[in-house]
Amino acid sequence: MRPVRLTLQAFGPYPGRVVIDFRDAVEAGLFGIYGQTGSGKSTIFSAMTFALFGEAAKAEQEAPSLRSDHADPDVMTEAEFVFDIGERRYVVLRRPDQMRPKARGEGETRSAHEAYLFDATGMSLDDITDAARGKIVAEKKVRDVDAAVIEMLGYGSEQFRQIVLLPQGRFEKFLSAKTKERLEILRELFDVSLYEKLMADLKSAADEAERQVREERALCIKQLMAEGFESTDALISGIEAATGKCAELRANEETGKATAEAAEKAVRQAEAIEEKFATAEKMNERLRALEARKDDIEALAEQVRQAERARGLIDVEERVRDAEREVGEAEGGRKKADEASELAAREAEKAAEALRHEEDRADEVETLRRRSDELERYGRILEAAADSNQAVETALKEQQNADNTFQAAKAQLTKLQEKRISKNAELKVARETETKRAEIVGRRAELDQRHLAAKSYEGALQDVTTAQAAVEEQLRKSKAASGRAEKARDNLETAERNLAAAQALHLATKLEAGSACPVCGATEHPAPATGDIGSAGLDKAFRETRDAWLAADREARQAGEALIGVQATLEERKKRLSTLQQSEELADVIAAQIGREDAALAALGPRVDILAAEAGIDELELQVEELERKRDELRDRFDERRNKATEAKAARDGKLAEVPENLRDVTVLAATLKNVTGSLESLQAARTAAEKALNSAREKALGAVKDLESADKALADCKTRHQKAAEVFRTRLAGVGLTAEAFQSLKPAIETLDEDRETVETYRREHKSASDAVTDAASAIEGMSRPDIEALRETHQIHAEALGRATEERVAAQTRVDHLDRLRKGMEETLRKLDEAEAASGPLRGLAALVNGQNSQRLTLETFAIGAMFDQILEAANLRFGPMTNYQYSLEREVENGGRGKRGLGTQVFDAHTGKSRATSTLSGGETFIAALALALGLADVVEAASGKVRLDTIFIDEGFGSLDTENGSGTLDQVLQVLNSIVRQNRAVGLISHVPLVQEAIPNGFYVRKGMSGSSIEERGVV
Repeated sequence: MRPVRLTLQAFGPYPGRVVIDFRDAVEAGLFGIYGQTGSGKSTIFSAMTFALFGEAAKAEQEAPSLRSDHADPDVMTEAEFVFDIGERRYVVLRRPDQMRPKARGEGETRSAHEAYLFDATGMSLDDITDAARGKIVAEKKVRDVDAAVIEMLGYGSEQFRQIVLLPQGRFEKFLSAKTKERLEILRELFDVSLYEKLMADLKSAADEAERQVREERALCIKQLMAEGFESTDALISGIEAATGKCAELRANEETGKATAEAAEKAVRQAEAIEEKFATAEKMNERLRALEARKDDIEALAEQVRQAERARGLIDVEERVRDAEREVGEAEGGRKKADEASELAAREAEKAAEALRHEEDRADEVETLRRRSDELERYGRILEAAADSNQAVETALKEQQNADNTFQAAKAQLTKLQEKRISKNAELKVARETETKRAEIVGRRAELDQRHLAAKSYEGALQDVTTAQAAVEEQLRKSKAASGRAEKARDNLETAERNLAAAQALHLATKLEAGSACPVCGATEHPAPATGDIGSAGLDKAFRETRDAWLAADREARQAGEALIGVQATLEERKKRLSTLQQSEELADVIAAQIGREDAALAALGPRVDILAAEAGIDELELQVEELERKRDELRDRFDERRNKATEAKAARDGKLAEVPENLRDVTVLAATLKNVTGSLESLQAARTAAEKALNSAREKALGAVKDLESADKALADCKTRHQKAAEVFRTRLAGVGLTAEAFQSLKPAIETLDEDRETVETYRREHKSASDAVTDAASAIEGMSRPDIEALRETHQIHAEALGRATEERVAAQTRVDHLDRLRKGMEETLRKLDEAEAASGPLRGLAALVNGQNSQRLTLETFAIGAMFDQILEAANLRFGPMTNYQYSLEREVENGGRGKRGLGTQVFDAHTGKSRATSTLSGGETFIAALALALGLADVVEAASGKVRLDTIFIDEGFGSLDTENGSGTLDQVLQVLNSIVRQNRAVGLISHVPLVQEAIPNGFYVRKGMSGSSIEERGVV
C-alpha cells in the first residue's frame, strides 16, 4: 500500500480542510513529519487508520472523539484517503458518528457513521474530486466497506498497527511480548490455519476413538456392577446358580397351583348355598315391609269410597261459584257507572270555566290586532330601505367570506401542526419499535439454535426408543428360532439312532462264523445284533430330519446375527444421544416461544424508514412556516372587510331609526308578524273550541246517568240467580250424607282418586306375590346348613396369593437366567471389538499427541510452524539490527522453563562483546528502540514475502528517535538513518514522525505541523 493523498476536515487539531499530498515525499523514499509535541503529528496516522478501518491509530481511542474542538458546528468531520496497491488506485472516505445542527429549526441531530470505497484506477490525482472519486465499490454500509478494505490490503487494523503504522511504543511491546502474546500476533499475520485445523482434526479423531473405547469399557463395567458381578467369571457362576434356583421354584409353583384349585372349588360350592339363604331372607324382609303398610292402605281404601260419592257434586258447586262471580262483576259494573256519572258532571263544569276564561281575554285579542297593524307599517319602511340593506348584506358577505378563508387557513395550520406532532410521535415510536425488533430478532436467533438442539435430542431419544423395541422384538424371534433348532436337533439324533440300529440288524443277518465282518474285519461274532428288521422309511426320515435341522439351525444363526445388528444400532444411537445435551425445554415449547416471538415481530408491523420519516418532518416544518405567513395575510384581509361592513351598516341604520333594531331584518320582521298573527288566530280558535267542549260535556253527563240506572237493574238479577244455585247445592249435599266441610276436605282426594285406587290394588297384588315367594324360598333351604363363606374365601385367597408369589418368583428367576445369558454373550462380543478398536487407533493417538505438544520440545505443530516464520523474522531483523549497533547485538529465540528444551517465541539479545545472551529488558532506551525497530522492519519484510496479497510499499514510524545519540556521523542515530536509507533503496518508502531537530536536519523532506491557538496547520517541506 502506497499513500497518495490524505484529506482531513474538522479532524483532531485541524479545524478546517487540510490536504496532504504524499507523492513527492514517497518519491524521495525517506521523509519526515515534524512539529512540536501535541501539534497533531500522530493525528495524521489516526486519520489514515480511521479512513481505512474506521478506528484511530490508538485502538483505545473512540472514533467520535476524533472531531476537532476548533471546528465550526456546520463543518462535518471526515477523512479521505487516496492510496495505490500495485497498479490500482482506490479512494476511501469516512465520516464518524457525530452531532450536527438541524437543517431547520434549532437543536442538533445525530449523523451515523458513513463509509465509501471507490476504485479510481486510471484517474490522475487532480481528477479525483468530491464530485468524482471513481467507481463505487461499497458505500454507506460500514461493514461492507471494512470487509472490502481488509480483502484488498490482506490485513486488518491491528496488523496495520504492527507492520505498516508503528505508533509510539507499540512495536517495543512486540519486542518484549511473551510467547502467548506474540503467538496471537503472528497467528493473525500468517495463515497457519492449515496446521491449526490439522492439529484439531487429529486431536478430535484421537479423542473420539479413545473416548469411545473408554466409554464402552466403562459401560461394560457398569452393566456388570449393575447386575452385582465384579467380572465375567462371576457372571458365569451367577448364571449357573440362577438356573438351579429356577428349577426349584418351578416345582414349588406346581404344588401351589394344585392347592389353590381345590380351595377355589370349595368356595364356588359354598357361594351357591349362600345365595339360596340370602334369597329366603330377602323374601321375608319384603313380606314384613308390606305388612307394615296394611293399616295405611285400608285407610286409603275408605278415602277412595268417600271420594267417589263426593265427585258427583263438583258440577253443582261450580254453578254456585259462577253465580257468585256474576254478582261480583255486576257490582263492579255498577261502581264504574257511578264513577263515570260523577266524572261527566265534573268535566261539564270544567268546560264552562274554560269558556269564561276565554271570554275574559278579549282585551288581549285587541292588543294583538294593534301590534299586527304596527308591524305591517314597519314592513313598508323596510321595503323603502331595501337598497341600503343590499349594500350592508354585500359587505357582510365579503366579511364572512374573508373570515371563512381565514378560519380555513387557521384550521389547515392547526391540522398541519397536529400532523407534525403526530409524525414526531410516530418517529419516536418507530425508533422504539426498531429497537424492539432488533431485540426480538436476537432472541429469535437464540431460540432457533435452542429449538434445533432440542429437536436433535428428542429425535435421537426417539431413535433409541425405536431401536430398543427392535432389539426386544428380534430377541424374541431369536429365542423362538433357537428353540426350533434344538427341537430339530433332538429329532435328528432320534432318527439317526433308529437308522443305525436298523443297519446293525441288517449286517448281523449276513454274518457267518469264520467270515470277516464287513465293518470291523473280525472273524468271531460273539454278540451280533438281534431283533426285528423294520428299516423301511428310516433312511428317508433321517434325511428329512437332517434337512429340517439344517434349516432351523440356519434360521437360528440368521436371527442371532440380526439381533447383533439391531443391538449395534441401539448402542450407536445411545452413543449419539450421549453426545447431545438435553434441552431444559421441549422442542414444542421452544417452537411455541418462537411462534410468540414471530407474532411479536409481526405485531411490530413493517420496517419504518427512519431517514425518510425525518425528511418528512423537515418538509412539514417548511409547510407550517408557509401556512403561518398565509394565515397572517388572511387576518389582515378579514380586518379590512370587517371595517367596510361596519361603515355600510351605519349608513343603513340612519334610514331605519324608526324601526326597532331587532326588527330591521325583513326575515325577522316577517317572522314576528307571523307570530303575532298566529297568536291572534290562536286566541280566536280557543274561544270557539271552549264553546264546543261545553256542549259535548253536557251531553256526556246525561248518558252517564242512564248507564247507572241499567247497572242497578243487572246487579239485582245476578243476586237472585246466586240464591237459587246455593239452595240446590245444599240439597244435593244432604242427599249423599256429606257436610260442606267434609266435601271441601275430600277435594284433594277427588283429584288423586284414580291414583289412590291403583295404589290399593297394586298393594294387594304385591302382598300375595310376597307370601308365595316366602313359601318357595323356605322349601329351597329345607335341611341345609349355612356355610362360613368368608372363612372359605380367606383360605382360597391365601393359597392364590401363595401361587402368585411362586409364579412371580419362577418367572423372575427365568427372566434373570435369560437376561444374564444375553448379557454374557453381548459382553464377550463387545470386549472383543473394543480390543480390536483400541489396537487400531494406537497410531492415530500417538500422532495426535505429537502434533499437539506431547514431544521432546513440547511444541504444537502450529507453534512450530509459527516459530519457523519467527526465525525468518529474527533473521531479517538482524540484517538491520547488526549495522545499527556496529554488529554488537543480534536477536535470537530464548529457551523457556529453565533450559528444559522448549523453544517458544520469546526473544533475547546476544552481546558479541561479552559472548553471552541476555534479556531484551536489559537494553538501554536507545538500544531498545533500535531492537524494536529492527524487529518491526524484519516482520514487515517477512509478511510481505510470505503473502502474495500484502504489499508494504510504505511504512511509518512514530517517535523514539530522541533516545538515540549522535557523534560526528557515527552515533546510533546516524547508523539507524543509514539502515533506513538502505530500505528506501529497496523500493520501500519510510515516513518518520519526530520532534528531534537532528532528525529534521538529516531528513528535511516531508511535512511540518504548526500548532496555533485556533488549531494546527500542515506545511510541505521541499525535496532536497
